[in-house]
Amino acid sequence: MSAEDGELYILRPDDDAETDDEEAWVSPQPASDVVMEEVASAVDADPDDFASLEEYVDLADLVEVFEGDERSLTFEVDDHEVTVTDAGEVDVDQD
Repeated sequence: MSAEDGELYILRPDDDAETDDEEAWVSPQPASDVVMEEVASAVDADPDDFASLEEYVDLADLVEVFEGDERSLTFEVDDHEVTVTDAGEVDVDQD
């Protein structure tokens, strides 16, 4: 993850790789987009149905995860537990 002009980015593999043998490109994606899209997908909603990521978590805490100070961070998004790991993985508890 990096911060550029105040935006946080998660480095994630490119899902467009044609084969498993192909070395996947890693592309920076805005953390707010990645997290909110994962939440929306998990609960069958639209990402626009949620407030911005900053309403749910202190972005400074996310930076600590990606700088190696913490391995993961868990927070609530509209009654759903969301965990973001230092590898850029986003897990949403649907219960």
